[in-house]
Amino acid sequence: MTHLVIKTLVCVLLAAAAAQADITTPHVKVLVTGKRCSELKVVYLVINGDDLEDRWVKLDPDGTCRWKADLGDGTISTSIASFSFRAGLIRSGCQKAAADEKELLANVEFSCCAEGTFRNVRVKIDPPMAASYVRYVQPFPGDRIPGVPCREAATFAHGHGAISNAQFEDEKVFFDLGAFNPKRQAFGLLLNDIVVDDGVRILTRDGVVYRLTVQRAQGKMRSAPSLSPNAISLDIKKLGDLKFERAEFQVIK
Repeated sequence: MTHLVIKTLVCVLLAAAAAQADITTPHVKVLVTGKRCSELKVVYLVINGDDLEDRWVKLDPDGTCRWKADLGDGTISTSIASFSFRAGLIRSGCQKAAADEKELLANVEFSCCAEGTFRNVRVKIDPPMAASYVRYVQPFPGDRIPGVPCREAATFAHGHGAISNAQFEDEKVFFDLGAFNPKRQAFGLLLNDIVVDDGVRILTRDGVVYRLTVQRAQGKMRSAPSLSPNAISLDIKKLGDLKFERAEFQVIK
């Protein structure tokens, strides 16, 4: 085996080991590539799918197209954490971090910026009650570093809020009553088929039951297509017990 081949193999093995390295750290550095990265001014980081706007982490500038964050006591593990960014009407897909074991940094790289239409959706429940959404985000095809599929979610404690930067063409967004429960297996109401660009879409109790019934019939509820009377009765009972009357969904700029 030649010296060059041995050297190449060593480099490959070292690179693989670095890719698999895992650290726990509060320090995150972000690099955004692409011609439009200079357009980004105020940038936030969504960590581990915690998509409530009040939970976004505001990044500090750290050079051209670079930002950083010190999470304080909120450390992350590079082996399991996922990240995406928000900047106005711009968002990224989800990425994993590369561990810098020497500097104890989590390095994350994003591409800017994805093509397509992004929408902010205002939600209002009457009467007010806790509600939540879950979005299943697929990797963005234009990313220089392939992204990872991820689940991002948030709870509106008082029944109103906004779902930011939704791209309904490439992600599925489900809405449900009650606080977000990461262990829950059932899907809620699929907003992709409901939200419209113009005007307010209002769903009454009967409208929600109808939409859920259609989703089951189309096999969009993590089960085979079904028109189960029992499932419909459970939907009616749940909404009745909660005294739910109506939900409003409106695209806002």
